[in-house]
Amino acid sequence: SGPVSFMKIFDAATEHIKQGGKRRGANMGILNVNHPDIEEFICAKREKGILNNFNISVGITDDFMEALEYNAEWDLIHPNSNIIVKKVYAGKLWNEIIESAWQTGDPGLIFIDAINKKNPTPALGKIESTNPCGEVPLLSYESCNLGSLNLSKFIIEEKGRPVLDWRRLEEIIGIAIRFLDNIIEVNNYIFPEIKAMAMGNRKIGLGVMGWAEMLMLLEIPYESDKAIQLAEELMKFIQQNAGVASIELSKERGVFTNWEKSIFYPHTRIRNATRTSIAPTGTISIIA
Repeated sequence: SGPVSFMKIFDAATEHIKQGGKRRGANMGILNVNHPDIEEFICAKREKGILNNFNISVGITDDFMEALEYNAEWDLIHPNSNIIVKKVYAGKLWNEIIESAWQTGDPGLIFIDAINKKNPTPALGKIESTNPCGEVPLLSYESCNLGSLNLSKFIIEEKGRPVLDWRRLEEIIGIAIRFLDNIIEVNNYIFPEIKAMAMGNRKIGLGVMGWAEMLMLLEIPYESDKAIQLAEELMKFIQQNAGVASIELSKERGVFTNWEKSIFYPHTRIRNATRTSIAPTGTISIIA
């Protein structure tokens, strides 16, 4: 009966189950743009009350974007038999995506080919999906431990003006990487497959929260070029220092198990297959 009908079952189950009694569960539904049910999937959330516990995204390929440029015919292919079930114009699909996104906020787009070009462990398989909020592309059975630096806590005064404390930020990045790596060890894994993948790749995601608050403290307008420049500088700093911290940790604790199957082999001995991620920090901002 197709993927959308099964998504409705998961959606109903999620409605009645809460994560540890604190948060309602969340699901991510991704369907590739060449799937025969893609039109139904794109329009699924136009009906009110359907898939409330799902974020949905269309898996977009480079081939589709090329077809879209010329509004060429696009093949919808059965995923098991590989038989072409239907042909549609790429522009028609694109307009349906835009219409649904305008009406409901869904679907999003996930550029699946672009993601797999950056897959740190391509030998383990192709990435097909992300976690529920879309910030971490993951293999089957993979999980990711996320944590965020509260940027508003890194402001100090220098010569009577508020500035970012880069030295303290560097120090806390190192502590945070160690902390997130510790979580992989102490975590309670429900399924052995999840444990094997978590231990195998040791993916962690250090990100940020309090960005807007930090800009206010620095008296920098949110939409300004200066804010964009600072964002680039800041995340480059976090990315680089998170990598250094993970490399240092590997000297003490060893590389991740699947290191020899990764893009880091043989030149970069590193503890974690991924180190950074920008999560939507709504819940942890409330806790903070």
